[in-house]
Amino acid sequence: MRKTSIKLFIIFLLTICLSNCTFDKNPLPTTPGIIYNSVPNTPTPDDSSLDQFLFVTLKWKCDNATGYEVYIGETNPPLTKYTTTANKFYTVPLLKYNVQYFWRVVAKLNDGTSSLGPVWNFTTLLSSSTLGNGYALLLNKIETSVPHEVKATFQVVDLNGTGVNALNLSNFEVYEDVLPLSQQESELSIVNHPTISNQLRTVLMLDNSSSVQSDIDKIKTSAKAIVNGIRSNQEVAIYAFSDRVYRLQDFTNNVSTLINVIDNNFTPGVKSTDFYGAVENGTAFWSDEISLTKILKGCMVIISDGNDTQGSSSLARAMRAVYNKLVYTIGLGNEIQPDILNAIGTGGSFSIGQENEIIKQFADIEQSLIKTANSFYDLSYKSPKRGSGTHTLQIKVIGNQFTGEQSSIFTTFSSLDFY
Repeated sequence: MRKTSIKLFIIFLLTICLSNCTFDKNPLPTTPGIIYNSVPNTPTPDDSSLDQFLFVTLKWKCDNATGYEVYIGETNPPLTKYTTTANKFYTVPLLKYNVQYFWRVVAKLNDGTSSLGPVWNFTTLLSSSTLGNGYALLLNKIETSVPHEVKATFQVVDLNGTGVNALNLSNFEVYEDVLPLSQQESELSIVNHPTISNQLRTVLMLDNSSSVQSDIDKIKTSAKAIVNGIRSNQEVAIYAFSDRVYRLQDFTNNVSTLINVIDNNFTPGVKSTDFYGAVENGTAFWSDEISLTKILKGCMVIISDGNDTQGSSSLARAMRAVYNKLVYTIGLGNEIQPDILNAIGTGGSFSIGQENEIIKQFADIEQSLIKTANSFYDLSYKSPKRGSGTHTLQIKVIGNQFTGEQSSIFTTFSSLDFY
């Protein structure tokens, strides 16, 4: 009887202890003075989600904040800041297939302090073969104006993240508070957003250190082949490096100017090669951008043997620098380091004489930029709603075979001040 009482007492104690415990593999930070709602929480997609699309929209909840910094990367914790935003959502630039991404949000609070959110993760689709046909709709902004107009700007992409630019009003259906809008009564309009400028910027990074001095003419020939293949919307900047990086020509699309700089300004350097530092510096000369005012994609072409003799930087730092950046490498020389060049060349690693392979990719990037720039749509209509209520707006593509979360836009607006 006594043993039974002791067992019951132990079970009672365990029950009390467990009832006051929580089990969470990503617990929220316990920063003194910060309440739970002031820490970014409730992520979308759910933590550890699988089979996410390459254009995933991240969402979170948080109170008492004026803005947010979003960090994403393939390491835990993520080190790359993708954006600073006042919104509680962010659609990332196109990701890679079958990669686990880690992300976190840093909230800038009203009192001037920061609140560090937990690290969440998701994994993208295995490959394009797992995709079906269909469209994803990505909301850019929604706004209202008196007397009673609702406006929204959104983007349509296919399931590979490529912009879709051939749709019109007849391809969409729009719902307000779950009921279909009458085109005539609401004066509903959906048109392509005014043309957005698009540009491809290319950093041409040329090795002139002593280890490749016997190949200077080959480097010049390769660089001029790249320049002669640039597109109409492409600008090129030329840099040389040995012990340090120095600029020969800022961004321009004047081919004659670029050729002249290569012929006359690219000369042998010194007996020290800061290859990793050149990679770090070069990737900092542009930032990719997708906005309603500009579509900009950058890339770098490095012509080098890939041999770093200076040691001022490291391969790890160079690899961090090329993360989510488009870099092509062209290798040559007696001291060529093919493994290093392959690791740095996120867009591909090539040999002297294969410049046309990179130029073909320039053409593909140009077409992709044009599609992206024309894949934004402006919606407007006159709402019959009045009062200070909150209402829903849903936008769909008719016949969309994709049924996932981003197969339509579902958002809200207020009819306050409508008359």
